Amino acid sequence: MTGNSGFLAIATVIGLVLASPANAEGSERGRGDQLRGVQLAANDGHDHGPDDKSHFEVKSFSTVKEAWSFLATATAEAEKLLADGKVEPIHELAEQIGGAVHTLEDKSDMVTGDAKKKLAAALKQLDKAADELHHSAESNDADAVALNLKKVKGLLPLVQSLYPDGTL
Repeated sequence: MTGNSGFLAIATVIGLVLASPANAEGSERGRGDQLRGVQLAANDGHDHGPDDKSHFEVKSFSTVKEAWSFLATATAEAEKLLADGKVEPIHELAEQIGGAVHTLEDKSDMVTGDAKKKLAAALKQLDKAADELHHSAESNDADAVALNLKKVKGLLPLVQSLYPDGTL
């Protein structure tokens, strides 16, 4: 019986080592994007790991007007790129769109009352749509990019309507 207990202990230790996060990280490199995709789905921070250099520095915007102007320009540019069959560059634009949305979330103090609550909800939806656009462009899925770009563009008039006249 003692021999079986020793074997069981060794088997347990080996199982724990194989299941450890450090070992999983090492095996991620061997299995590539399969595990990386799972990691992305669970990580809203867009941390693709230390080996992934394909992400871009997100622009910062000092005012809501600057962020809004960028949103209008970037969505128009993304539409043109998509029409030309160029999905890859939309990946960076989508990340920048997300940065502009975050600026709107952080600097929209001029919106008050019920409009403030509606704006928070609309910006949350816009952020989600921008994230979906980012991931679909990253996957080079033109159909999903078209759908997600439509979502982003569809939310813009709602967001704009919640700001006081002349703000954007």
